[in-house]
Amino acid sequence: MTSTPHHEIDNAKYVSFVSFRKSGQAVATPVWIAPFEDGYGFTVESTSGKAKRLAHTSRATIQACNIKGVITPGATIYNCEASLVLHERAEEVRDAIAHKYGLTYKVFSISLWFKDRFGKSKGLPEAAVILKITP
Repeated sequence: MTSTPHHEIDNAKYVSFVSFRKSGQAVATPVWIAPFEDGYGFTVESTSGKAKRLAHTSRATIQACNIKGVITPGATIYNCEASLVLHERAEEVRDAIAHKYGLTYKVFSISLWFKDRFGKSKGLPEAAVILKITP
Protein backbone atom coordinates (compact mmCIF):
# COMPACT_ATOMS: atom_id res chain seq x y z
CA MET A 1 0.00 0.00 0.00
CA THR A 2 1.43 3.34 -1.01
CA SER A 3 0.81 6.69 0.61
CA THR A 4 -1.62 8.98 -1.19
CA PRO A 5 -1.91 12.77 -1.24
CA HIS A 6 -5.64 12.59 -0.44
CA HIS A 7 -5.49 12.65 3.37
CA GLU A 8 -9.15 13.64 3.66
CA ILE A 9 -10.16 10.35 2.02
CA ASP A 10 -7.41 8.36 3.75
CA ASN A 11 -8.70 9.47 7.16
CA ALA A 12 -12.43 9.21 6.46
CA LYS A 13 -14.27 6.35 8.15
CA TYR A 14 -16.98 6.49 5.45
CA VAL A 15 -16.86 7.78 1.91
CA SER A 16 -19.80 8.61 -0.33
CA PHE A 17 -19.26 6.62 -3.53
CA VAL A 18 -21.27 8.03 -6.42
CA SER A 19 -21.82 5.95 -9.52
CA PHE A 20 -24.03 6.84 -12.47
CA ARG A 21 -27.03 5.18 -14.08
CA LYS A 22 -27.32 4.94 -17.87
CA SER A 23 -29.58 8.00 -17.68
CA GLY A 24 -26.72 9.93 -16.03
CA GLN A 25 -28.51 10.08 -12.67
CA ALA A 26 -26.04 9.96 -9.76
CA VAL A 27 -26.50 7.32 -7.05
CA ALA A 28 -24.60 7.83 -3.79
CA THR A 29 -23.77 5.10 -1.29
CA PRO A 30 -21.67 5.37 1.88
CA VAL A 31 -18.88 2.76 1.86
CA TRP A 32 -15.84 1.74 3.85
CA ILE A 33 -12.80 2.54 1.78
CA ALA A 34 -9.09 1.85 2.15
CA PRO A 35 -5.98 2.97 0.33
CA PHE A 36 -5.16 0.32 -2.24
CA GLU A 37 -2.14 0.41 -4.53
CA ASP A 38 -2.16 3.89 -6.11
CA GLY A 39 -5.84 4.53 -5.36
CA TYR A 40 -8.57 3.14 -3.14
CA GLY A 41 -10.77 0.10 -2.87
CA PHE A 42 -13.93 -1.15 -1.26
CA THR A 43 -15.84 -4.41 -1.26
CA VAL A 44 -19.16 -4.90 -3.01
CA GLU A 45 -21.54 -7.71 -3.92
CA SER A 46 -21.06 -8.70 -7.56
CA THR A 47 -24.82 -8.36 -8.20
CA SER A 48 -25.27 -4.99 -6.46
CA GLY A 49 -26.51 -1.85 -8.16
CA LYS A 50 -23.04 -0.37 -7.85
CA ALA A 51 -21.58 -3.29 -9.81
CA LYS A 52 -24.30 -3.04 -12.45
CA ARG A 53 -23.76 0.71 -12.89
CA LEU A 54 -20.01 0.18 -13.29
CA ALA A 55 -20.72 -2.26 -16.12
CA HIS A 56 -21.67 0.67 -18.38
CA THR A 57 -19.50 3.51 -17.06
CA SER A 58 -16.34 3.71 -14.99
CA ARG A 59 -17.06 7.33 -14.04
CA ALA A 60 -17.47 7.86 -10.29
CA THR A 61 -16.84 10.35 -7.51
CA ILE A 62 -15.93 10.00 -3.85
CA GLN A 63 -16.32 12.40 -0.96
CA ALA A 64 -15.95 12.06 2.83
CA CYS A 65 -19.27 11.44 4.62
CA ASN A 66 -20.79 9.86 7.71
CA ILE A 67 -22.41 6.42 8.14
CA LYS A 68 -25.71 7.77 6.77
CA GLY A 69 -24.08 9.25 3.68
CA VAL A 70 -24.31 12.87 4.86
CA ILE A 71 -21.39 14.68 3.26
CA THR A 72 -18.77 16.09 5.63
CA PRO A 73 -19.00 19.92 5.51
CA GLY A 74 -16.37 21.29 3.14
CA ALA A 75 -15.40 17.83 1.85
CA THR A 76 -13.65 17.75 -1.50
CA ILE A 77 -15.27 15.86 -4.37
CA TYR A 78 -12.78 13.58 -6.12
CA ASN A 79 -13.45 12.33 -9.65
CA CYS A 80 -12.47 8.69 -10.16
CA GLU A 81 -12.18 5.88 -12.65
CA ALA A 82 -13.78 2.84 -11.03
CA SER A 83 -13.32 -0.80 -11.98
CA LEU A 84 -15.00 -3.92 -10.67
CA VAL A 85 -12.62 -6.76 -9.80
CA LEU A 86 -13.31 -10.34 -8.77
CA HIS A 87 -11.66 -13.26 -6.98
CA GLU A 88 -8.03 -12.72 -5.89
CA ARG A 89 -8.00 -8.97 -6.62
CA ALA A 90 -11.19 -8.58 -4.59
CA GLU A 91 -9.61 -10.54 -1.74
CA GLU A 92 -6.66 -8.12 -1.77
CA VAL A 93 -9.07 -5.18 -1.46
CA ARG A 94 -10.93 -6.97 1.37
CA ASP A 95 -7.63 -7.44 3.18
CA ALA A 96 -6.88 -3.70 2.86
CA ILE A 97 -10.33 -2.90 4.31
CA ALA A 98 -9.78 -5.40 7.14
CA HIS A 99 -6.41 -3.81 7.91
CA LYS A 100 -7.83 -0.27 8.06
CA TYR A 101 -10.97 -1.07 10.06
CA GLY A 102 -9.51 -3.74 12.36
CA LEU A 103 -11.84 -5.09 15.04
CA THR A 104 -14.86 -3.29 13.57
CA TYR A 105 -14.36 -5.17 10.31
CA LYS A 106 -13.87 -8.49 12.12
CA VAL A 107 -17.20 -8.09 13.90
CA PHE A 108 -18.91 -7.07 10.66
CA SER A 109 -17.34 -9.98 8.78
CA ILE A 110 -19.27 -12.46 10.94
CA SER A 111 -22.50 -11.27 9.31
CA LEU A 112 -20.79 -11.41 5.91
CA TRP A 113 -19.82 -15.03 6.54
CA PHE A 114 -23.46 -16.00 7.15
CA LYS A 115 -24.61 -14.00 4.14
CA ASP A 116 -21.99 -15.67 1.92
CA ARG A 117 -22.99 -19.15 3.13
CA PHE A 118 -26.75 -18.83 3.32
CA GLY A 119 -27.87 -15.59 1.66
CA LYS A 120 -28.54 -14.42 -1.86
CA SER A 121 -24.83 -14.06 -2.59
CA LYS A 122 -24.17 -17.75 -1.89
CA GLY A 123 -21.84 -19.09 -4.56
CA LEU A 124 -21.12 -15.70 -6.14
CA PRO A 125 -17.52 -14.59 -6.57
CA GLU A 126 -16.06 -12.09 -4.15
CA ALA A 127 -16.07 -8.63 -5.72
CA ALA A 128 -14.58 -5.22 -5.05
CA VAL A 129 -14.23 -1.82 -6.65
CA ILE A 130 -10.84 -0.23 -7.27
CA LEU A 131 -10.77 3.56 -7.65
CA LYS A 132 -8.15 5.73 -9.30
CA ILE A 133 -8.54 9.45 -8.65
CA THR A 134 -8.44 11.44 -11.89
CA PRO A 135 -7.62 15.11 -12.40
